[in-house]
Amino acid sequence: MLVTPSLMHVKTRSGRGQQEDALALREQARAGAALPDGMTAEQVLGRLDAPVMRVGAEKTEWQCICDDHAAMAAAGEWSDLLEAMRYTDQERVVASGGRRVAPLISEGMRAGLSMAIARQDWTAALAELEALEGLYDRNSEDYCAAQVVAQGHIDYAAARRKAAPQGQLSREVWSEGAVHFDRAETLVTLFDPIEEMSPLLAATRYALLSGIEDGGAVCREWYQDWIDLDPEDAAAHAAHAVNMLPGWHGSLSAFEKEARRAVRMTNAATGKAAYAVFHITAVETLGDLAPTIDLEYFCVAIADYQSATGCQLRANIAAHLLSRLAMEFRKEGAAAAYQLTKVRAALSDVLWNRLREIHLDTWTRGTDSLAFAMAEVFGPALKRGARIVRRGDGLGTLVRRT
Repeated sequence: MLVTPSLMHVKTRSGRGQQEDALALREQARAGAALPDGMTAEQVLGRLDAPVMRVGAEKTEWQCICDDHAAMAAAGEWSDLLEAMRYTDQERVVASGGRRVAPLISEGMRAGLSMAIARQDWTAALAELEALEGLYDRNSEDYCAAQVVAQGHIDYAAARRKAAPQGQLSREVWSEGAVHFDRAETLVTLFDPIEEMSPLLAATRYALLSGIEDGGAVCREWYQDWIDLDPEDAAAHAAHAVNMLPGWHGSLSAFEKEARRAVRMTNAATGKAAYAVFHITAVETLGDLAPTIDLEYFCVAIADYQSATGCQLRANIAAHLLSRLAMEFRKEGAAAAYQLTKVRAALSDVLWNRLREIHLDTWTRGTDSLAFAMAEVFGPALKRGARIVRRGDGLGTLVRRT
């Protein structure tokens, strides 16, 4: 496998210049935010001595991989890129946080296109697509070249439709998107993901669902192929979860059934983690948990979700979501006492045994949610003057003697 230069420094240097001190956290806290035991967010965050970072090492590593391969693409090193992409795909090479390396290489190869799309410079984006088509013309028997171009067409079509003002998606823009989805479908269907042993190709084929008419008829089959090729990839569950929600190709009952089916298909590899991925995706998509959630099952699943990688990114995601749930159940009072007990136990497990550093970018509700989680679990010790420190594989409390 191609080793990229930035990766050698990610583990040791990704946090430099990113750590937040207690003062900065206290300044971000809302004044008067109500927390358990009568403490304020400012008081709790002032007792936090564990590492706090804006972005963790996992996401930094992902960006390094993309940037390094974007630089190679800019230098015209296409044969090396395709070789690295094929190897990491077929060998299921994984970066920190469970992220697959092959899609990151592909993303780096499409960096010019992505930047043009971000600027909504559609002329430049089409020029980048044309350059990628030239890559495929020179490597028409390589499924990796086909994947890069197909994903580029999907990205362009999806961005064009999303950029249209709400309710004003013109027939011209829709027709243009259809042309790009057709081109992507043609490229992808030239190769079979199973025969190529390619989860990457299966993922790109699955991404076609948003632009083809019979997506509902094939989504479960294509999802199954993706899972069969790489049962440990959470990205497959997340992609399928969106399609199983109401408004896409599913319903609330179908969503819950498919989440349970995902667990049955991947239980040997990742336990019940797939169930957690489905419901985490529902929160990201809908803004709230699906009403069909089995809370006890979810609390077990979110532990498996973090254990599958053992990474701090997932520990932060789990802690943040459980903190949100605990906040909501506390507001409901005695009627939600049972639910609060279950969620609080799961949150305690994450903080005591799994979370060693705080990644602020995952705490999307800001520092108040972080302060609530710390007060919920460590509140009694904090009121006695303890501070929150890193201890073993998680966090703990310490009374500093002066």
